[in-house]
Amino acid sequence: MSDILTIADLKDLARRRVPKMFFDYADSGAWTESTYRANEEDFQKIKFRQRVLVDMSNRSLESTMIGQKVSMPVALAPTGMTGMQHADGEMLAAQAAEEFGVPFTLSTMSICSIEDVASVTKKPFWFQLYVLRDKDFVLDLIDRAKAAKCSALVLTLDLQVLGQRHKDVRNGLSAPPKMTLANIIDLASKPRWCLG
Repeated sequence: MSDILTIADLKDLARRRVPKMFFDYADSGAWTESTYRANEEDFQKIKFRQRVLVDMSNRSLESTMIGQKVSMPVALAPTGMTGMQHADGEMLAAQAAEEFGVPFTLSTMSICSIEDVASVTKKPFWFQLYVLRDKDFVLDLIDRAKAAKCSALVLTLDLQVLGQRHKDVRNGLSAPPKMTLANIIDLASKPRWCLG
């Protein structure tokens, strides 16, 4: 990881280590990917400007988010299926967020369970909850989040219609997964990923 100096370096590393179908899932969007591209363009517009001749001795990024002290006003957003990138992806992300003093948000669509993440963290994390039609399932998720001492529910309302993800269709990525010869070869070509 000492060779990783930029986000582009990290992306290149993932491209080399992660099966194509999983890399493409993380590096794409739905339909024509116009929102995905617009987001990337917007991030390029953000500039960090150095300020000189300013007293920096008493500066702090510490803040409070929904009553929780944080080292900086940043939270790890919910990312569905992080486990495709690494089997323990959500647990590792939660531990990293805890170490850096920022909130972690576990996705409803995570690979690791609420209980798995709670077992490897000391501080409460947030839980993202899709508002779904199956009220019993939603109530069960809320009960599990309470039992895991999640400190916030992050409601998400954007799953009314699933967007078609063209790269996923081309790669044969589906739920439940279909083990095609192409997918087996893709997985086998990334032994480091297979070993976790």
